[in-house]
Amino acid sequence: MQDPRLMSEEDFEKSYLTVAELVDGPHPERAVQMIEDLIVRACEELEIDNETVINLRMYLGRAMWRSGVSARAIPILESALADAKKSLGWQHRVTFSCAGNLCRALGDVGRLDEAIKIAKAIYEKRVRVFGELDNGTLNSLGHLSQLMFDSGDVAYAVDLMSSLYDKRCQAFGKNDDRARCSWYNLTVMKAQLDNDEQSLLDLLAQYMAEYGSDHPNTIGLWAHLGGLLERTGKLSEALEVWREVEERRHVVFGEVAIPTLDAVGHRLRLQSSLGDDGLLDQIEVVRRTKALIRRQAI
Repeated sequence: MQDPRLMSEEDFEKSYLTVAELVDGPHPERAVQMIEDLIVRACEELEIDNETVINLRMYLGRAMWRSGVSARAIPILESALADAKKSLGWQHRVTFSCAGNLCRALGDVGRLDEAIKIAKAIYEKRVRVFGELDNGTLNSLGHLSQLMFDSGDVAYAVDLMSSLYDKRCQAFGKNDDRARCSWYNLTVMKAQLDNDEQSLLDLLAQYMAEYGSDHPNTIGLWAHLGGLLERTGKLSEALEVWREVEERRHVVFGEVAIPTLDAVGHRLRLQSSLGDDGLLDQIEVVRRTKALIRRQAI
C-alpha cells in the first residue's frame, strides 16, 4: 500500500470527496482507512487543530459510530470537539458538527444524559448566535428532539418536534423538504406515544405513492410500523412487516450491510419468539457477520 504521506494534492482532494459520500452511505466502514490516510497526509503540512484536519477527525468519528463502533468514536470526537472549540470557536460549523456527532455516539452507547446536555447547549448557542429560524439552529432542535425520543421521554420529544415543524413551516414553507421531514418525524413520534397504527399506515401509503417502496423514508416507516405492531403484541403481523423491511434494505443496501443484517436479525428473533425452533445458528451467523463488518472500522 502506498505511503499516505506521498499522496498527491489531486489524489487528496478526490479521496476527500469520496469519503464524504462513503460516510453517509450503506458501508461507512469502508471510509475509515481512507480517512485515517487523509489525516496522515494532511498532517504533513497542517497542524492537528487545523480546520481541515479537525473536519477529517469528525468524519472519522462519524464513520465509526455509523459502523456500530460508537465507543471507539467517542474519544476521537471529544478530542476533535475540544480542538475545534479552541481553534475555531463555538460559532464555526465544524465545531457544531463535532458536537452533534459526539451526541450521536454518546447516545448509541447509552450515555443519553451526557448527549442531551451537549445537545441543549448546542441549540441554545445556535439560537443566540444565529437566531431561532436559522437552518442549523432548527437542525439542532431536531437532534435534541430525537435524543429525548431515544431516552424514552416521548411526550417531550413530540413537543419539541411539533415546535420544529411549526418553525420550519414559518421559515421555509409547509412544502419544503425540511418541513416535510419534521412532519414525518412528528408522525412517527406521535404514533409511538399513542400506539397509533393508522397514522403510520396513512403516511406509508403517501410515501409509497410519492417516492416508491425503496425510498429510505418509506423503508423507515415499515420499520416503525413493525416496531409498533411488536409493542402492541401483534407479533405475526410484525413479522410480515419485518420481512418487508429486510427485502427493501436488501435492495437498497445489499445483502451484507449493517442495516440489512439488523432487519434479518430482528426478523429471526421474532420468528423464534413465535415458536420457530432451530434459528439460533442463523442468528449467530448474523451476529458474526455484523462483527466482521464493524472490525473494518476499528
